[in-house]
Amino acid sequence: MNIAQSVILVTAAGSPLGKALSLHFASLGAMLALVDSHPQSLQQTLSACRAVGAHSQSFLTQYDDEQHVAEIIDNVHHHFGKIDVLVNCWLGAELPSLLGPSSVDQFSQTLIKSMTPFFIFGKMAARYMCAQSCRGVIINLAADTNCAHTAIHSGSKAMVSGLTLSWAKELAEFNIRVGGVVPLTIDCPCRNQSQNVISLPLQYEIVRSAEYIVANDYFNGRMIEAEVS
Repeated sequence: MNIAQSVILVTAAGSPLGKALSLHFASLGAMLALVDSHPQSLQQTLSACRAVGAHSQSFLTQYDDEQHVAEIIDNVHHHFGKIDVLVNCWLGAELPSLLGPSSVDQFSQTLIKSMTPFFIFGKMAARYMCAQSCRGVIINLAADTNCAHTAIHSGSKAMVSGLTLSWAKELAEFNIRVGGVVPLTIDCPCRNQSQNVISLPLQYEIVRSAEYIVANDYFNGRMIEAEVS
């Protein structure tokens, strides 16, 4: 897919990784639909994308509200006229350690909170891509920290990888490719909650991996692991 003039929807666009992804695609000539639930950080990403000349628009959303997400997707399509790429960059939340004071209800709610945005945005965006009768791409970011105190986060991201492979098979007949990037080591809030804090920002490698998935028409149903040697 030609990235220039493609409409790319980035969720969690106000997060550090979401901003890096948005700016990278903006530098390649893409049009950006920026989605987040935090207005201040979302506005910062919007301003940065517009500063490099990209046609960009922000959309404030609640990730766990299916009807609201459907309205956001409608608004994105109305504004840009199409949706070529969805970059699911929701990083989720984390509970205390296994031996901490967390309950089963907290576990369930945290898992739902981590997975729901991926499913809802993927579902809604795929419907529009199918209706467009043209090529589409969905990229899921699944940061698997594999650290102590991040069991729920790591488990939910393994589920994201499973979703990615299943969607790739289901949507292939509609010319929609689905892939993902697994940043096994990244400087993020969840990583920084662990006892052994290691600052290893791999944003450049991650955004280049996302670019590769969009640009390579033969990439489908795979996860790229971005890991240090």
